[in-house]
Amino acid sequence: MRLSRGPLGAGMAAVLLAFGTCVPATASVAPARHFGLAHKYVALGDSYTASPNTGMPVGKPVGCLRSQNNYPRLVAAALRVDEFVDASCGGASTVDLFSPQQVLAGSNAPQLDALTPDTTLVSLGIGGNDLGLVGWLQRCTNLDLTHSSCVDAYSPGDPDVLVQRIDRIGLRVNTALTEIHRRAPAARVLLVGYPVVAPVSGIGCFPQLPIDDADVAYLRDIQQRLNEVLRWDAHLQNVDYIDTYVGSIGHDPCQMDGVKWVEGLLPDVPAASWHPNELGQAATADDLLAALGIYS
Repeated sequence: MRLSRGPLGAGMAAVLLAFGTCVPATASVAPARHFGLAHKYVALGDSYTASPNTGMPVGKPVGCLRSQNNYPRLVAAALRVDEFVDASCGGASTVDLFSPQQVLAGSNAPQLDALTPDTTLVSLGIGGNDLGLVGWLQRCTNLDLTHSSCVDAYSPGDPDVLVQRIDRIGLRVNTALTEIHRRAPAARVLLVGYPVVAPVSGIGCFPQLPIDDADVAYLRDIQQRLNEVLRWDAHLQNVDYIDTYVGSIGHDPCQMDGVKWVEGLLPDVPAASWHPNELGQAATADDLLAALGIYS
């Protein structure tokens, strides 16, 4: 595999130079005691934020598949915000932060348009669709166990295709954070990483993560690389990085129902395949609240 060259590839190094185990309860805490955080909260992001199928759908357009149980709504309820705007949308990429996103039964406005100068809190969870993470899982699923690893389809040589994508994601997220600061200069900004999709050691599992052993290792490394780039973006832009990966170790799709926070190919509870379930959303909400100094 081509990911053993160090924590960041050569492409990412160029980017940096250019920049200079218990199941959580649903978040329910006292009102925020922080400086203006309870005024207006805007949530931006993809399906890991919108959380398809984990609860009753809310908001328009319905094609964004936002759930009443997604972590932004849990955070908004815990903070008792005066105004809450959930602009997240399933399938969103960094492009959809700046441009309309066409979905079933309508169009989601550019997500950054939800920001106003009086916004006091912003969360952003984005990048997985730019990488094609779920699509990669779908293509590499090996239900009949007859085909070999698909790693070489993405890293047939040097440089690795997905590593190159991650390098570009770092630039795009950096640009988005700059725009968030411009549109909402008084806001506290939280950049949310991705939880574990594959066990942090060992192999996958049938039928929830039926991919080749080499593919499991590759998936693990590529996801950690994406999170590290997001963490670096947060550092460069002086925003909070919310690490959902470490806390979700031991709650991957290969764990039993009630323990796992991310579902596999065939969800045991209402959720999208390879996406956080209701427990995972509550855990992410707790991570955000902890970053704000509020504990459930």
